Amino acid sequence: LSIVAIHGLDGHRETSFTAPNGVLWLRDLLPRLIPNARILTYGYDARTRGENRSQQGLYDLSTNFIAHLSNYRVDTKTDQRPLIFVAHSFGGIMLKNALIHAHIAGAKHLPEHKAVESSTYGVIYLGTPHQGIDLTSWTHSLLKCLSINSLINDPLLKHLGLHSETLQQQLMLYNAISIRYHTIFCYEVYPTKVQGGSSTHVPIFSAIVPGSTNTEVFGLHKNHMGLVQFSSMDDDYFTLARNLLRMVEKAPSGILPKWSTNNPGKVHPAYLL
Repeated sequence: LSIVAIHGLDGHRETSFTAPNGVLWLRDLLPRLIPNARILTYGYDARTRGENRSQQGLYDLSTNFIAHLSNYRVDTKTDQRPLIFVAHSFGGIMLKNALIHAHIAGAKHLPEHKAVESSTYGVIYLGTPHQGIDLTSWTHSLLKCLSINSLINDPLLKHLGLHSETLQQQLMLYNAISIRYHTIFCYEVYPTKVQGGSSTHVPIFSAIVPGSTNTEVFGLHKNHMGLVQFSSMDDDYFTLARNLLRMVEKAPSGILPKWSTNNPGKVHPAYLL
């Protein structure tokens, strides 16, 4: 089984998941509870600031992700291994687009992409703005938090505003396939401190997908950035890790119905055990 973690805007595949004390929980803590999982992090260029900020949009990032992941699975001969995703903030928006793309793929057209859908058992979204955010306020808070006064990447951020047409279309398409995955929505309980006050970057109403099925919701006693940083095995870590463990235990048998439906004539190895 593989667990794939995806960072958010201006993130990094390692530092985003590393606590101030240097603990990278995906490497230092989680293997103690789930020793037999392959734990991967996916890094992508989501810089929204500076001269070298990315000009890629949501579509480009999500199709690159599904292509990189599926190629890696084919190359390592793990394309039938169950998948669980852990996505933070904008990483969840990108992941949903990728899963929609994988759903559209066929067993004969981009079969390696279809295999990602067939293999995905569960998704944990951490502070993902499914319904958008107050972009003006959020951007202002983010820039102050980072002590940056540079321009931002409009191609990425334009998708994240409240009532964004892109997000509304994505919600409609994703709700139609969400029953295929066991989903957990996590939201931030604490605001993020910024110059002059504090800000809840992704409020609870946006951190969940209304109308989705097969889901659970819980809050973590963290601010937005802290949702994916755990310095020790505290209560919030165990809340997340134990839910991951339950997914890991159910995933091998849980993906079999999708495999038989999506890949007619192709027998998943688990059936042969």
